[in-house]
Amino acid sequence: MKKIFQTNYVRIPEEVRMSIIERSCKQVSRGVFFSTIIIITSFLPVFLLTGQEGKLFHPLAYTKSFIMIVDAILVITLAPVLISFFMKGRFRQESANPINRGLERIYEPIIRACIRWRKTTIAINVIALLISIPLVMSLGREFMPPLDEGSILFMPVTLPDVSNSEVKRILQVQDKIIKSVPEVENVLGKAGRANTATDNSPISMIETIILLKPKSEWRRGLSKNDIINELNSKLQIPGVTNGWTQPIINRINMLSTGIRTDVGVKVYGQNLDSINYFAQQIKNALNGINGIKDLYVEPITGGKYIDINIKREEIGRYGLSVDDVNTVIETALGGMRLTTTVEGRQRFSVNARFGQDFRNNIEALKRLQVQTMKFGPIPLEAVAGIKITEGPPMINSENALLRGTVLFNVRERDLGTTVKEAQERLDKMLVKLPKGYFLEWSGQYENLIRSERTLKTILPVVFLIIFISMYFAFHSVREAFFSLITIPFALIGGGLIVYFWGVKKEIQKKPSPKKIWKNL
Repeated sequence: MKKIFQTNYVRIPEEVRMSIIERSCKQVSRGVFFSTIIIITSFLPVFLLTGQEGKLFHPLAYTKSFIMIVDAILVITLAPVLISFFMKGRFRQESANPINRGLERIYEPIIRACIRWRKTTIAINVIALLISIPLVMSLGREFMPPLDEGSILFMPVTLPDVSNSEVKRILQVQDKIIKSVPEVENVLGKAGRANTATDNSPISMIETIILLKPKSEWRRGLSKNDIINELNSKLQIPGVTNGWTQPIINRINMLSTGIRTDVGVKVYGQNLDSINYFAQQIKNALNGINGIKDLYVEPITGGKYIDINIKREEIGRYGLSVDDVNTVIETALGGMRLTTTVEGRQRFSVNARFGQDFRNNIEALKRLQVQTMKFGPIPLEAVAGIKITEGPPMINSENALLRGTVLFNVRERDLGTTVKEAQERLDKMLVKLPKGYFLEWSGQYENLIRSERTLKTILPVVFLIIFISMYFAFHSVREAFFSLITIPFALIGGGLIVYFWGVKKEIQKKPSPKKIWKNL
């Protein structure tokens, strides 16, 4: 039996075996070196991304680059040593493996047919490429795919002059309506700002977090968008503008762009009234565009203020000063600090002011008593004019300019196409703005444009570096050029699967140059 196995086996000398291993490792190391350069170069666009997209994709790029560098070092240093220890004895042919034989039976006839019918093969690939190009072009553009967080954030906005009692009533009504939907598990809402200095939400802004039940408990055939549409139709309250988003993406948008919706049109200028006028015109122009939801203009006017103008002639007649009248107003409305109480490590100021019944309306304020030296107490209206005026509820500024914002979300349509249609409509309406006024698009669209600009700048450099690497690998411009030609044909499979999968073109779905090496 031993003689049978040793019939075709010829043991080569150790020096010859080591020489073969050395030549093989040198041959492989060249390809490994240039393939590592190509793969790391393909991540250059990712390394140059900034903002939200950079923080998301930088760990992936750095991790894979470090892995490829370590892998290249191990192939040159450790792999030859391991081969010299373990690659000994009898080696079987590739055809001895049944898996290889099965794949060769499928692969070899196809290759022979393609080589025999070369023109037909090229024609089929060109036709497939021509078909995939319009499919890819018809796909929408998005910054990143909308991730399902499993919950909904309902952000309605009321009128700026809403009272505390009214906003409390609206909040309770909304929570009751939301809880009536069978798919809703829990509802928690708040109005105004939280107990933190970083939250500048006015009392007119409501935030309601809606936790949904597991999808297995939903009504059959219902999606998350269907639930949002159903809730939106039930929550049509006069004076309230609805807004729908998700908790995490909402915070990301507010921190990165200052916009709490997907897209915002910022109107910069010098006068609040003019900014409000242009913002309303933009809202009217955007109304009705497919995909635009929750359209809303940030209120610039409509806030209520109590103006108290001191009559200097009258206070002179009564022997009073401006400080005397201001002290009464401060004590009655704002409160005067009397002392500070210390409780453990906490300190609290003790303020005193008039009771609610003495300051809850204009007439009560007019009857506030101002003490004089000669004439006794007199009503405040005798020395001051008191009236309610309108003004900005909140003054927003950016880059040393006043700013107004038109906000909207994008649903049931891709971001890029929706904003492009909106821009075309605004360009027709607002042909020329006055001097000192201009528009700026913000939100997720701002991230999309920034990342696309970065990719368009760096991609030619990436392809040039890859071409040079291939030239040094093959020592032939012809071979390098033919390898780069395969890049457009890589769009065939990617474009078709993205199209039939029903998703849009996003930053992470851009064609990757590292596919070039896989096509060699």
